Formats: sequence, structure tokens, C-alpha cells
Amino acid sequence: MSDFREALESISESPCSEHSGFSAALACTRCGTFICAFCASSSAGLCSRCLHAAPELATRRARLAASLIDGAALVLPSLFLSVLRCLAVPDEAAMKAPAVCAPALLVLLVQASLIRGTGASLGKRLLGIRVVRGDGLPAEVWRIALLRNALPMALCGYCVWFGLVDALFIVGEERRCLHDWVAGTRVVKALGRGTRSLGGA
Repeated sequence: MSDFREALESISESPCSEHSGFSAALACTRCGTFICAFCASSSAGLCSRCLHAAPELATRRARLAASLIDGAALVLPSLFLSVLRCLAVPDEAAMKAPAVCAPALLVLLVQASLIRGTGASLGKRLLGIRVVRGDGLPAEVWRIALLRNALPMALCGYCVWFGLVDALFIVGEERRCLHDWVAGTRVVKALGRGTRSLGGA
């Protein structure tokens, strides 16, 4: 208990690394540098150096897990509804019913809203990662929706091998799939959040 109290006192007695006239309120969540309350609230608990540093790339496992979550969110509701329709109306082709597509459309709208606000789909938000442009700035919705998602899906429709080639590009040092190169994006760990990214590459 005394060690904890001493740590708190050392923080309060230390000046902010960015604003020398202010006492430190806490330490940077990444490097431990002392920062004041203003820095903590305006920079997601990071010091200026960490805030402007190149964001850390998302792990390959986190990206895979996020993709699986997004895929399940898109497919499972419609699949569940089609099964219910088959059980209720065995004579009707359940998958041809327009109502079956409604859950998928709703999921797409929700995903678009999430991406517009944070650059992260549902799966990526749960894993604590997000999509940014190659220069680190937030990626536009059209860039993510069209170049990262719609275009690769369309190409997979013409050539099933494209999906495999696209995914294999992630083994590179920059961990970017082919669609990332086409869209000029990269996937990084979200700042200022307790990420749930899976460990490993």
C-alpha cells in the first residue's frame, strides 16, 4: 500500500512532459512518461511523442479473428431466418424470399455506420484494431467499402483464387493484404483503448 501511495505522490509532484507549468496527473499508457490532465483528456492518455508516432500494426491473428466475426455477423442472421422459413413453409424456396436478405442489409448498414465513425467494423472494434490510410490518417468510408470490400468480393466472383492470393499478401513485413495495397490502407491497433488483439504475429 505504501508503494502505491509513493507512486501516486511521485506522479503528482512531477511536471507534465508537454506543459511544464502543470503537475502530472498520470503516466502515458504506452511509454510511462508523465502527462497532465489536459494531455490525458485530449490525447487518449498518450504523451505527444506516442500520439504522433506511427501506430502499431495489428497482428495477423487479430485481423483473422475480426474477419471471422464480421463474416458471422453478416451470414448467420440470414441463415437462421432461412432455416426458420424452411421449417415453417417447407414447400417454398426459403433463400429466394426477400425477407431473408433483410438481416444482412441491416448488418451492412450498422457496419457502415461503425466504419464511418471509427474506421473499424464490429469485428475490428471487438479486437481493438481499425483501418487507416497508408499515411496514418483516418480512412474514408468509400475507400473501405469499395476498394477494401466490394472490389475484392467482385474479383473473387470471377476468380476464386483471388481470395487466396489476397490473403497470402498478409505474410509480408507490413502485414497488408492485396486489398490493403489497392486501397492504400493498413490495419493498426486502436489508440487509447484496452485492445483485445490476440497475441502473436
